[in-house]
Amino acid sequence: MARDSIPLEARRPAQIAKEMLGAALGQIQDISNPALNVENVTASIAKAVGALFAVQSSEPMEAAHVAGVCHAMDHLRATLQLMQDVGGEDEALTNATQTIAKTLALLYPISKVQERQSIQLSRPPSVIGDQLPEDARRDAQRVAIEADIGFQSDSNFYTGYTEDISTGGLFIATFDFRPIGSEIQVNFTLPDGYLVTATGTVRWIREYNELTPNVEPGMGVQFTELSEEDAGLINVFLEQREPMFYDE
Repeated sequence: MARDSIPLEARRPAQIAKEMLGAALGQIQDISNPALNVENVTASIAKAVGALFAVQSSEPMEAAHVAGVCHAMDHLRATLQLMQDVGGEDEALTNATQTIAKTLALLYPISKVQERQSIQLSRPPSVIGDQLPEDARRDAQRVAIEADIGFQSDSNFYTGYTEDISTGGLFIATFDFRPIGSEIQVNFTLPDGYLVTATGTVRWIREYNELTPNVEPGMGVQFTELSEEDAGLINVFLEQREPMFYDE
């Protein structure tokens, strides 16, 4: 059975997202910038929380389980835009904006898995030991695992994609480069649907090159914070791996 045909259990990430939004609501109460329509922002977050509650109270096969994550993201995108439009130096506003961006980054990979399931799009299952083409930047062989990435830096939410992951880090295919040395939070799902959240540092960047259009642009990220549980579950799929990065 293709892994995308197995219904994704989204209750755990929904609960984590609700807790993050609870923190955001507290931060919003401390915002002193009069340009922000606190009532609209609070209402939008409340709608997102309601959608996530629908996820928690439904079964993976039910429509609400899939629609809830999508609806929550729609409300949070609108919330993030409202807050980014205000801008300014208000610390509470900055903190709340970062929390909303982190929540979006957390939910994004879940929504992509559910999207594939909802349209019955299947991909060949990853095979332990499959190797991707050699990359001169990496000494270790890599294992092919398809995963959508949601990542957050500062007060912005970005998306990308990866086909290789290790407990040392991953390559994010994206045009939204962050400067080398930047710290970002990355979120992705393992083939069984388990959500991994880690903190990493951008170590190198590969820009788009017209001479090699088939080589995806993106950035190499080294994990700096990864829980023992997440590292152990990654190893289940990747076997024993060395860190995939080198010092430039």
